Amino acid sequence: MTDTVVDPQFAALNNLGLMYAKGQGVTQNFAEAFRCYRHAAEQGLAAAQSNLAVMYASGQGVDQNYHQAHLLYRAAALQGLASAQCNLATMYVNGDGVGPDLHEALRWYQAAADQGDTTAHVNLGVMYANGQGVTQDYEKALAYYQRGADLGDPQAQYGLGVMCANGHGHARDFQLASHWYTLAAEREHPQAQFNLGVLYSSGLDLPLDYPKAVYWYERAAALGESSAQYNLGVMFSTAHGVPKNTEKSLQYYLAAAHQGNAAAQYNLGLMYANGIDIEQDEAAAMTWYRLAAEQGDAMAQCHLGVMLANSQGGDASNSEALQWMKSAADQGEPLALYNLGLMYQAGENSEPDHELALDCFRQAACQGQADAQVALGWMYAKGQAVLQDYVRAHMWFNLAAAHAHENALDGRDFVSRLMPPAQIAQAQEMARACKQNNYHGFD
Repeated sequence: MTDTVVDPQFAALNNLGLMYAKGQGVTQNFAEAFRCYRHAAEQGLAAAQSNLAVMYASGQGVDQNYHQAHLLYRAAALQGLASAQCNLATMYVNGDGVGPDLHEALRWYQAAADQGDTTAHVNLGVMYANGQGVTQDYEKALAYYQRGADLGDPQAQYGLGVMCANGHGHARDFQLASHWYTLAAEREHPQAQFNLGVLYSSGLDLPLDYPKAVYWYERAAALGESSAQYNLGVMFSTAHGVPKNTEKSLQYYLAAAHQGNAAAQYNLGLMYANGIDIEQDEAAAMTWYRLAAEQGDAMAQCHLGVMLANSQGGDASNSEALQWMKSAADQGEPLALYNLGLMYQAGENSEPDHELALDCFRQAACQGQADAQVALGWMYAKGQAVLQDYVRAHMWFNLAAAHAHENALDGRDFVSRLMPPAQIAQAQEMARACKQNNYHGFD
């Protein structure tokens, strides 16, 4: 790395570019900022090269061009500009304008960190904590985070909090995690604020303190942290640690949902579908379920499938309903597995397939889904896609009856009349063993 002697007029030109970019003393004008930076950068001024790279990377005042940004950051980095070295490293991590290269990223982060760049310290901490391009090393991660934290960097303080909470590099310590989260939170780090809310609302080695939880959630929510907005929605809708407030609950759910928070979108779908604290609106429910479903939320996929199958919300499509139900079932969602079993049993879009239905019911039943246990019981009782087996039918009816499932009692009574006392005793013992073994070996 070499230092380049540059005429002071070009440093002044770079400063003028900064003024145009920020609108300081002049009307903000990215095109003029770009022109100033470019002239100074062409004379080898590292700061101008870096500023010009920022504009190319962000598409401010010029068409976005990661390749050009990479070349400019590299030119400034070779002159020893720490911020350019750090940004160049990040481009290697993300593969922006250049193929991903974690080895090069590590080298440039280290060069910037050696000059005291706090962001570089944080990012080195991330790489060592996650084993990203290096052998995972929590001690090194802690050391880099600590250097950044000592310089007052909130991201480094947050990183230390996460490591303390997860027990990485030393024993799990929620008190110490709270200390680091608080330092970062006071510097408006939204994830740290959210994590403090979690600590205070869950009582993890800290006294339960709902007012503090709400305080930190609300500060994080104000900064746009969607998980904090969602948690506030839950707290106000369920009166969890706070008085029930339907208006606030809806406000926070909507804020989170509009940012793409799938859990909030799903909850809004439930509220509109069932008229919970809001006027029932099946079309709105369908909209929110679909948004969450498209993000992979299994319960949203399941409910969307049900609505489509039942022609609710103005749409009807058995084929689409089947696809959404399959997507949810593939994630192991027991209600979706049960519903998918029903669809196979009824022959939605095809001939009935009792073997596929049996498989779905078994998977759901072994997760404790009572409806599926009843359905499975009837398949054993009737010998449908399986050898008729009153003992196993009684077992599944018995397990569902433990969940106070009304139809389970009818099924159990039906097969009991066809069984001798010894078989009933055997079925009852199997049900007890099945429950004790968490259904393992009884599928």
